[in-house]
Amino acid sequence: MYKLILTVMLLFPVMLKAQDTLTQATADSITYQCYLTGDWEKLIETGKLALEQNIDFKRLRQRMGFAYFNKADYYASQKQYEKALAFDEYDPDTREYLYYCGLNTGNIANARVHAKKLSAETKNRLGINAFNPVASIDLEYNYKSNNIDTRSNPAYYRAGIYTQTGYRLSIYQSASNYKQTVDSTLIKQPDYFALLNWSVSPHTSLLLAYHHLNTSLDGYKYPGNLVFASLSTRLNRFTLGVNGSFFRYDIGDFKQIGLFAGVTLPGKSNFYFNSYLSGLIEETNSRMIFSQYMGARIYKSVWAEGNVTLGNIQNYTDHNALYIYNSIDPTLFRMGLSLYWNINKNVTLYGNYLYDTKQVEQTTNQYIQQSFLGGLIWKL
Repeated sequence: MYKLILTVMLLFPVMLKAQDTLTQATADSITYQCYLTGDWEKLIETGKLALEQNIDFKRLRQRMGFAYFNKADYYASQKQYEKALAFDEYDPDTREYLYYCGLNTGNIANARVHAKKLSAETKNRLGINAFNPVASIDLEYNYKSNNIDTRSNPAYYRAGIYTQTGYRLSIYQSASNYKQTVDSTLIKQPDYFALLNWSVSPHTSLLLAYHHLNTSLDGYKYPGNLVFASLSTRLNRFTLGVNGSFFRYDIGDFKQIGLFAGVTLPGKSNFYFNSYLSGLIEETNSRMIFSQYMGARIYKSVWAEGNVTLGNIQNYTDHNALYIYNSIDPTLFRMGLSLYWNINKNVTLYGNYLYDTKQVEQTTNQYIQQSFLGGLIWKL
């Protein structure tokens, strides 16, 4: 009896290992049955086991991608479908689901690159066009409140239009205006902004922007012009990039160089962190500015994002040069919170609150400014 027990104990690990050993045929059969029954957990588990044993084929990757997609893990799904694409770059199912993954991870440029290679029938079914003169419009209004008598409460409003000129190329244009009274002097600043986005590859984007300011102080004009460039790569959950700008304004020239990195964590909430480090170079001095953003889905189609910016951001370029913080009084510290609500696939509402510590021009006196912004994005 003792010998029998000892024999079973010695053979048990071997028996377990034999049960876990797969062939391509058994991996194909098991994952196909899981696909038919919708057993996504077992499908993924079997797929991982097969990959550990160096068993890899197109259908395995597609089924794992489909399983992750049904679990709403779109980053993991995208990774599997990209592996399937390496086996067959012409497979229509792989391309279609890579298009869906791009949309669901907010990477429209990636989705459009894959959309180009879909069949005409699929494009018609999904309503995809190479050219769309008005893919979306957006509107926002921003009201600021401060606790200083010599400055009025500023107002800012902006409208934008997004045009898809091809599968890899898009143009965004925006017009805005800013008003404030400083020491009884009325300041107005209408702006024009244009951003060109070229998808060099499914994961790499080149941005080129131009921003024109036409500042007016009691009728006197002080125009400014800024050019901006950014190169970034987005490898599944990770984003890395570099950018730079040159801003020529009446009061001087400003150069800015920046690095940024971001990551989205696994999980249904999709927690993400984006960090920006910029060097702003003026004619007489230079300074560093750091911004940290973090956000997550807090309820179904509702997202929240918090941010903090450290450093003097006067004449700082932000959001791909859409915003230039060139107010007379520099901002020394900023933190804020944004909420995004995707009402449906076409309409998104968003709101933003900012708390700024500002310094009166050419003094050491500081004051607080609070900002309330509301906006709308309408996809057409």
